[in-house]
Parts: sequence; C-alpha cells; structure tokens
Amino acid sequence: MVFDVKQDLRSKARLVAGGHLVELLDNKAHSSTVKEISVKILHVKAHHNKMDAFCGDIDNAFANAYTTERMYAIAGLEFGEKLRGKIIVIRKALYILATSCARFHDHLSDTLRSMDFLPTRFDRDIWRRFNKETKTYEYLCTHVNDFYIFSKQAQEIMEQIQA
Repeated sequence: MVFDVKQDLRSKARLVAGGHLVELLDNKAHSSTVKEISVKILHVKAHHNKMDAFCGDIDNAFANAYTTERMYAIAGLEFGEKLRGKIIVIRKALYILATSCARFHDHLSDTLRSMDFLPTRFDRDIWRRFNKETKTYEYLCTHVNDFYIFSKQAQEIMEQIQA
C-alpha cells in the first residue's frame, strides 16, 4: 500500500503490486502514447477551426481495467481481520503491475469505440469522430490515463467520459 498527500491536501492510497518481479512471457506490457507532433498539429487545427481544447486525467484509471496477469497476494492487516492471512486473487490492473498500462489502454480504446471514436492511421492514440451537428471532426488524444479533447463541443465529450 502506498500513501500520498495530493497538492490540495487530499489523502490518497494506492494498492500496488511488485510488477518488477513478474515474468512477462505471454503478457503484452507495451502501451502506446500519442506523438508530440500530433498534439501540436491538433492545436493548430483546433485554433484554425475555433475548437475548444480540454485536457483531462482519469482518476484511479487502472482500477477500471482487468489484468491478464495471474497474480495473487496474501491479505495483510489492511484487509481486516476477516481476510487477514487469506489468499486473494488480483483481477484488476493495479498500479505497478507490468501490464497495467496496456490493459488500461485496451479498456480506454473499447470505451472510445463505444462513443463512435476511431483511431487514426497516422497515430493510433489520436481518436476522431465526425460530428453531424457541427459538421466537423472531433479529436481525442490519449497518453495512458491523460487525454486531450479538441472539439466545438468538448464539454459534452468530457461529460461522456465522466459517465
């Protein structure tokens, strides 16, 4: 368990696992990220088309994705007396597991596809969809659990992601 105090003085605890101790024989651990030049080009395009640019971060991102690694732990005191000493199977992509970034990338990709976004051919971490209402493309860039939205209706996309 790792404890932290955020800049706004909120406390945060993360359950972490020793990903550096895992054999990665059959697990994909790589997670791509948006290219820097892609973000710069989208800034220019957004400015030219009078689009809003929103930046966001998905809190507790890895807890939304399932891991493909076969992991277990023996529950300690932090799990309470009822579970203490018992074997627990880890199903979620915890921080520091070797494949957590890749599993979250897969999860986020599925979510964006369900919102009708498709990855571009040039950069697989730039997603776009055509907005029939504004007659423009909307773009979303991903970098692990951070994202950038370029759209004339960026707030609506932000709310869709939050839901």
